[in-house]
Amino acid sequence: MYKEMYYHDDLENLAEEVVFEQIHQLIEGDEVEVPDSEVSIQDIAAIALNRMPAKYCCNFLEKREPGEQLQDEMKDLQKYAKRQVLKAIKKVQEIPHD
Repeated sequence: MYKEMYYHDDLENLAEEVVFEQIHQLIEGDEVEVPDSEVSIQDIAAIALNRMPAKYCCNFLEKREPGEQLQDEMKDLQKYAKRQVLKAIKKVQEIPHD
């Protein structure tokens, strides 16, 4: 209820995009067997995101042309996201929902 009062479409958790990017790269690559059903992908994303720090951004220019500090933070976030996604894949493989 309150979120709808103040929420704006520009507010975004950048960690979500990073996690889905890592999932996509792992599906496209051959590093690990990734369960690719819609339910499994959502489970992997949820598990990984629950282990990730949020990285919110709401400024359009910052998203399109991030400063050096944000670029460095995003590189670190990508590395961390890959580790969390790999852990999440393992968990989903051990206890599948499908």
